[in-house]
Amino acid sequence: FPPLEVLERRHLRQDGIYLLYNSFAIYMFVGRHTDPYYLADIFKVEDFSQIDKNMSEDEIFANMEESQYLTGLNGLLNSIRQSR
Repeated sequence: FPPLEVLERRHLRQDGIYLLYNSFAIYMFVGRHTDPYYLADIFKVEDFSQIDKNMSEDEIFANMEESQYLTGLNGLLNSIRQSR
């Protein structure tokens, strides 16, 4: 795992994506200026404003085998779930 970051609002970068875990739920913070590659790969959109905040995990990972990034993200989420 990468080193832990300070997750206070002023420390979150607007060009990054963060997974936030509080022992009960996993949240994803997506900065407004995130690389469009990741927006397309994860959310299947071209622009931050098009992200469907109600998109399910099943929808996000529907074509996981086509993306190394989504495969890695899914593995990370599974390891977090197993550590609960």
